[in-house]
Amino acid sequence: MKTNFLFTMLTGLLLFTACSEKPATTYTINGTIPDNSLDGKMIYIYNRDNNNLNIDSTVVTGTTFTFTGKMDTAAYCRIDASREYYVNFILENGTINLDLSKPVSPSGSPLNDEIARFFAAQDSMSDLIDSKRQEFMKQTEDKEERMKLQKDFFQNEWKPAYLAMLDGFFDRNLNNPIGGMALNYMDGYLSTDQIKAKLSLLSEPVRNTPSMQERLQRFDALEKTAEGKPFTDFTIETEDGNKVSLSDYVGKGKYTLVDFWASWCGPCRAETPVLAEVYNQYKNKGLEVLGVAVWDSPENTKKAIEELKITWPQILNAGEKPTKLYGINGIPHIILFGPDGTIIARDLRGDGLKAKVKEVIETK
Repeated sequence: MKTNFLFTMLTGLLLFTACSEKPATTYTINGTIPDNSLDGKMIYIYNRDNNNLNIDSTVVTGTTFTFTGKMDTAAYCRIDASREYYVNFILENGTINLDLSKPVSPSGSPLNDEIARFFAAQDSMSDLIDSKRQEFMKQTEDKEERMKLQKDFFQNEWKPAYLAMLDGFFDRNLNNPIGGMALNYMDGYLSTDQIKAKLSLLSEPVRNTPSMQERLQRFDALEKTAEGKPFTDFTIETEDGNKVSLSDYVGKGKYTLVDFWASWCGPCRAETPVLAEVYNQYKNKGLEVLGVAVWDSPENTKKAIEELKITWPQILNAGEKPTKLYGINGIPHIILFGPDGTIIARDLRGDGLKAKVKEVIETK
C-alpha cells in the first residue's frame, strides 16, 4: 500500500461543508441514552480545554436529556454520565445531537459534524495500522523481519499519511478547538519547534485556553531542561516533615540516572530490571540511581518498592512539581545527569539506556 493511496483513502473524511446560515446565539443539546438506567440522575458538561470545569448541568428524564444555554466561545467538552455512557463534543451555539452510547459521534452543529469526521479519521488510521500488523504476522513468522516491516510501514507510509490528515484538520480549524486537538495529536511526531510554530497559527482564543497555556509552559520547561543544560532543582517535603531535594543527589560528582515513575505505571515497572542491571554493573564505577515517585501516594510507592526489590534511593510523594519543571507529560521518564549536574540525555529506556550509560561511564 503506497502513501498516496492512504491520502486518497482519507479524502472522504476530510471534506468540509461550509455553513451559510445565520449563526445561532444559544445552544440546545438533545441527548439520548439507550436505556433508562440513568433516569433522574444529574449529569454535567465538563470543559476539557479548561481543566474539566463544570459548565452546565441537567437531569436525565427516562432515556433523554436536554441542555440549553449560551457559549461565547466554542469549547471541547465531555459528558460523563456513567462508565458506559459518555460523549466528547464541541459545545457551541446551535442545535447539538448526542447519543451517549456513541462517544465520538456528535452531530447537528457545524463543529460537531467536523469533530465527528476527525474522530472517524482517527479510527480509520488506527484500524489501518492494526490491519497491517495482522498482515505482517501472516506474511512472516520471523519476529525481527516482522518488526522491520512494521517499522518501515509506520515511518514511510502511515506516519506521513497520519500527519497529512492532522494537518488538514488543523488548517481548517485554526479558529476553534478542533485545531488545538489536531495539534495535540501531532505532539508525539513533531519537534518542539515545529509544534510551537504551528501553535502560533491558532487564533488567540484557542491559544489562550488553559490546556494550550499548559502546553506552552511545558515547552518552556523542556527548553530550560534540555540536554546540555544544568539541572533544575526541586524540593519535596517528606511524610515526617523533613525536606529532600534533587540537589541532594545530583551534581555531587557522579553520573546519576533519575527515574520519574509511579507504582501504577506498567512501563515504569518494566524499566526496573533495566535500571537494576545498570545500577549493579556501574554503581562502583561512578553511577548513582535515584527514583522520583510522581503522581502517586507514598503508600503505593512503598509497596511497589518492596515488590520490585528496588535498592536505590527514592524521593516519595513528589506529586507533579518535578514533571512540570522538566516538561514531562508521560512516565517513565529517565534522565541521565553528569557529575556536575549537566543534563546528558533525556527519556532513556531499555537498550538505549544501557548503551548511553556504558558510553559515558566507560569512555570518561
